[in-house]
Amino acid sequence: MTSRTHFLPRLPVAAFFGAIVLAGCLLPLLVHNSLAGGSRFDVVAAAVTAIAIAAGATFLLHRQVARPLRAAAMVIEAASDGELDGRVPPARLREVQAVAHAFNRMADSVQESTDSLVYRAFHDPLTGLPNRALFLSGFSRALAGAQRGNRVAVMFLDVDRFKYLNDSLGHGVGDQLLAAFSQRVVGAADGHMVARLGGDEFTVLVQSTNAHSAALRIAERIMYALRRPFSLSGQEMFVTSSIGIAVSSEVDRTTTELLRKADIALYRAKAEGRSRFVVFTPELDATPAEQFDLDNALRRSVERHELLLHYQPVIDLRTGDISGMEALLRWDHPHRGILSPATFISIAEETGEIIRIGQWVLEEACRRTVEFQRLRPGYPLTVSVTISAAEFQQPDLPRRIARVLRDTGLPPRQLKLELTESVLIQDIPSTLDTLGELRDLGVGLAIDDFGTGYSSLSYLQRLPVDTLKVDQSFIARLGVDATSGPVLRAIVEMGNALKMNVVAEGIENRWQWDFLANIGCRQGQGHFFAAAVEASEFGRLVAAHNPIKVPMRRRLPRAG
Repeated sequence: MTSRTHFLPRLPVAAFFGAIVLAGCLLPLLVHNSLAGGSRFDVVAAAVTAIAIAAGATFLLHRQVARPLRAAAMVIEAASDGELDGRVPPARLREVQAVAHAFNRMADSVQESTDSLVYRAFHDPLTGLPNRALFLSGFSRALAGAQRGNRVAVMFLDVDRFKYLNDSLGHGVGDQLLAAFSQRVVGAADGHMVARLGGDEFTVLVQSTNAHSAALRIAERIMYALRRPFSLSGQEMFVTSSIGIAVSSEVDRTTTELLRKADIALYRAKAEGRSRFVVFTPELDATPAEQFDLDNALRRSVERHELLLHYQPVIDLRTGDISGMEALLRWDHPHRGILSPATFISIAEETGEIIRIGQWVLEEACRRTVEFQRLRPGYPLTVSVTISAAEFQQPDLPRRIARVLRDTGLPPRQLKLELTESVLIQDIPSTLDTLGELRDLGVGLAIDDFGTGYSSLSYLQRLPVDTLKVDQSFIARLGVDATSGPVLRAIVEMGNALKMNVVAEGIENRWQWDFLANIGCRQGQGHFFAAAVEASEFGRLVAAHNPIKVPMRRRLPRAG
């Protein structure tokens, strides 16, 4: 396409219009002069006047039109290059001001849209937190700027049992939970960057002169923040979190490596029972391969008769006699020997094997209790069996327990089912229905590890349980801190007031036994009496039927 040839040159607008004004003033004068024969002086005076008028018009045009248009052109040109911060300055002429206003509104709209697009590209739409891309960018910069190790730590955390909560309560409530959960994490992070990587996975980027200590403090704050219930869609729920922590070193200088190690630590936190934090150590690096091997072997453990139960006696603290026992699961691994549940229970829960294993435990514990009872007729023994969250959610649990009791011949009153607080308060209406059916069977119901979860008197009064098992951490602190004694006394008095049996776990010495007996705690267990032993050894212990010597009742000093 050929460009058109313009007759007039490209002149500044003020000069162009000034020339027109000058011509407009001089042309009538020259015509009039030539017709009227005016003097030369009149022509000069008129020309000077015309030039002055043209100069004034030129100045005004330059100031009010040309200059604003030039400024607008510069802003528009910058905007076309991507610089959207500039705005056209206001002008006095209405038309020029209308142009400036229209452009500025357009620029504001484009700027707002661009900011929104940028924000959405780097932030999670549900929680408003930085997303994976922004987190990794900040993580890389932090590692690049860290001159020494222990200046950067990454915390990897998720919501325990979120899939179950999401499926049972609905995705809408699940989204609400994630949003509320993220705010508590942000509040506990003390200004450090919190990001959502996806699903229920969150990260905290810790930058400090001592990142290890800072990360531990934040983890403790998160755990404390989650002790309060969440109120969502008219219902309260308690939620826990597992946290894995990895700290930078001279060797670990990449985001990929540190995230991998934090993920391994998170997996270990779940394996140890959830609701805790674990710091990565080199010993954990072999865990994934070990877990794979355990997973494969665990699926065949029942058929190969590798599972076994150990029994720890429960002692009547008033008489020193054996009143029952707790059945504790062990796995006799063909290559690694006897393994505790902490090593494999989380794998069983993830793979679904926990249902089959739990059924075996229930059958074996009831069968053995009948055998133990024959060794000690006239003195009823009660066996305590832990029920996992997955088992408790099975709708046929009461029916299966009734069948086991019928097949083994164990009286229902001699079976006590132990459940943790976190299991009991997940879905209160459903929990009450299941507990009601179990109570109708005649079996005992106990809250295990009482005091470590989210105890609520309102829930406790509604749950048809008859036993509180006080966590061993309270007994271990007796005489060590100032609060352990009063707290234990309050728990025992509360249990007695609610007509519940209180069992103390982890009794390690005579002084603890003496203190607990004096404050009204009826039963206890711990290594001071006997560790968990195999069935044959426990049978001999029951057959001997020798009560442990009851301590002298005496006035005790205050515990702490």
